[in-house]
Amino acid sequence: MNGLTKYLGITATALALTIFAGAEDTPRSSAANSDQLVAATAELQNGLDAKTAKQGDAVTAKLSKTVNINGTRLPRNAFLIGHIDSVQPSENKGVSKVVLTFDQAKLANGQQVAVKATIIGAFPSGTLVTPMDLNPQLQVDQEPSSSHGYGLTSNVTASNSGTFSANGKDVHLDRGTELQLAVVAGAASASSSTGN
Repeated sequence: MNGLTKYLGITATALALTIFAGAEDTPRSSAANSDQLVAATAELQNGLDAKTAKQGDAVTAKLSKTVNINGTRLPRNAFLIGHIDSVQPSENKGVSKVVLTFDQAKLANGQQVAVKATIIGAFPSGTLVTPMDLNPQLQVDQEPSSSHGYGLTSNVTASNSGTFSANGKDVHLDRGTELQLAVVAGAASASSSTGN
């Protein structure tokens, strides 16, 4: 019986590695397949609250460090410009959601550059953010918890930047919140998703 268990374990491992290796050779259908994702951090320039936010409201974040995306230099203090795609305030202690999209970078000279930024983390102002390994299928699925107070769902192949959610209260992010991002140049022709 021990020999059979060992054999099945080795076979299952070999099969899993074969599937994983095959998945790596699969063509990708997002903008990330031709453009490299670049890690960035940015400081939210305005607070967000599901109770008062409205669809279409502008959202800006200032880059904390210079990033280079496919030959385009986005200097420190350049602004990422975005908007609220949808908002759902908490009613009767229910779930609230805010869906954001950052799709432009505004340089100091006023020039705007098309980008696709995916939110992969959000931290209080002054938090030391550790860079994450980025990959073209990166997804975040963080459930709302008492330690963070909100959840984050995002996917680099989605058309939006991410969805913040909270249970029993309104999503609230303070001005100065540090956003950890995966940024790619150009307008992404990603799958349509407004609710992540």
